[in-house]
Amino acid sequence: MKTDTLDALTRSLAGSFAFCGIAVAKGDARHLSIATAPGIAANRHTIFRVASVSKLVVGQAIATFVKNRAIGWETDICDVLGWKLRHPSFPDLPVTLGMVASHSAGLTDDAGYIIPPDVSLQKWCTAQPVFATQPGTHFDYANLNYLILAEALECLSGLPFPEAIAPHLPNPGGFNWHGVPAEQAINRLPTYRSNAGDFEAQIDTDIAPIAVSRNVGAYSPQGGLRTSLAGMLQLAERLRDADKTTLWTPSMGAGNYLSGLFECYGPGLQIYHQPRFFPHALVGHFGSAYGFKGGVWYDAETGISFAYALNGYPIGDEDDDFSLEELRIFEAIAAV
Repeated sequence: MKTDTLDALTRSLAGSFAFCGIAVAKGDARHLSIATAPGIAANRHTIFRVASVSKLVVGQAIATFVKNRAIGWETDICDVLGWKLRHPSFPDLPVTLGMVASHSAGLTDDAGYIIPPDVSLQKWCTAQPVFATQPGTHFDYANLNYLILAEALECLSGLPFPEAIAPHLPNPGGFNWHGVPAEQAINRLPTYRSNAGDFEAQIDTDIAPIAVSRNVGAYSPQGGLRTSLAGMLQLAERLRDADKTTLWTPSMGAGNYLSGLFECYGPGLQIYHQPRFFPHALVGHFGSAYGFKGGVWYDAETGISFAYALNGYPIGDEDDDFSLEELRIFEAIAAV
């Protein structure tokens, strides 16, 4: 692999970010490139929050039960959870496991998804207007889906979420730091936002203790995975053998596709047959929150797995679309 251009790009991008990392693997060859702003130290094992890349881990954990034929994507999620999840206008229409995994269950984040620790997920979904569209007819990316999927994982495994997800984590890795050894957690990086030339930490300056909770929201399964750039590359390499079942395609209905940010969706996977930002088909997942943008991806045509992390986007930048810097990374990877 020709990686000089990746090193040069990383160094140039670091002028605008607290942390910039690009990692690529092909066969037995791996290359990780990292640069940081002055006064900020990090290496390939430094741990940080990777936002919605987390969904890949949860989705693929559920996929193992499908692979083992313990359950199917067409299974009514109620049969897994043990409580009723129905759109009030369509009480007889099942909400399937595949719908929840592919953001086509009709669920919405409009009522929020930060659930008080003393409230169960069942009670929350019963008390809030959590449905926006008829299940199975519309794609609308919603974090609430992956809280429900995390509880389904608990029910299928018979284990609390941290134990159920543990076999699927990269190393290092843990949701909301749960399971990350203290000696690894010391080497962590807050998520920053830039503000008038300074980088202001948003989260993870300190590690809050895990609170006792009646719901899986305490672990933030929709976005709370902490891992390193090396851990992100591990996830990217796993995509070669991942369950790439397409659970939703635009041919199935309308959706909020955000000008091509979303195309098809699988178990924790964004699936692109013809991405507007890359010359080959891709599978993986992006993440964007608190000033972080990153992603893990696999290009089956070339056999390249890659990951990137950019930490320190400006205050007020809430655009989920791929940034100009991310597009430069995709361009550089395509040239590798």
